[in-house]
Amino acid sequence: MVENLAPTLCYYGLTGLQQQLVAATGRMPCLAAYYKERCNMSPAAALILEMQIYPIIRNTIPRKAKPIGSEDYKELVQDTAATAAAMIDAMEKSGKAPIPSSIAYYSIQRTKSGRRSYGDSRTDVMNPGYQMDNEGSVCSLQAPVGGEDEDFTVGDMIAARTEDIAAKVLRQIDWDDFMQTLDARKRTIVQELMVGGGTGDIARRLAVTSARIVQLKREIGQAIRKFMGDAILVDSVSESVWQRDIRCLRERNEWKHTKIDQMDDPEQANIAETMFG
Repeated sequence: MVENLAPTLCYYGLTGLQQQLVAATGRMPCLAAYYKERCNMSPAAALILEMQIYPIIRNTIPRKAKPIGSEDYKELVQDTAATAAAMIDAMEKSGKAPIPSSIAYYSIQRTKSGRRSYGDSRTDVMNPGYQMDNEGSVCSLQAPVGGEDEDFTVGDMIAARTEDIAAKVLRQIDWDDFMQTLDARKRTIVQELMVGGGTGDIARRLAVTSARIVQLKREIGQAIRKFMGDAILVDSVSESVWQRDIRCLRERNEWKHTKIDQMDDPEQANIAETMFG
């Protein structure tokens, strides 16, 4: 009986139902039968992996390997077992007899060096090998920074304070369509205003009075509201959608971590209990 070998089995292409069974039970009663049915690995090689190699990996990894980032020892054991299974499969395809001690040793060494069954690139910042070679680490965007009195996260420090790019692109598409609805004189006024031109400068360029330019600016403003809606001014200065979503999620999580039984206000306690159970 082998425990925690679900990643190894998935590596060799178990069906969805089989993966669910392994995930639910955490045990596989007969690896050899499954390998005979689903893989090119022989039943004898599967038994070697089950009976001789996996016990060595399971007992050695927690003592010799170091988890990187969010990894844990169980995950390293599973990944090392997947590496060993790949080695056995390669040796059988080349006509060589599997050597349990050697396969276990080199699989463990591969894990210790930062290589994994899913890749061994040492230029990818997300790869454990890169993090072992360089003074860098992967941290959560929700990790707190600053002092105890400051509620800032890494995401707050690196997030752009400007408007959402998607909103800018959508507004630009609408703006181009709106500009096509204006006559040549009004388009000139808009273009001059966008580069900082004053009312007097625009009036002199178009050979009209300043009062006429003010009148035309009001007409342009009314046309914008009619074309884009009355809420266009509010939308232009409102909080970005992505910033609002992050803020709401953070506020919701803060409510979740608040102990209802410590709330002095019964009304607030009832609201929190209704929202979050």
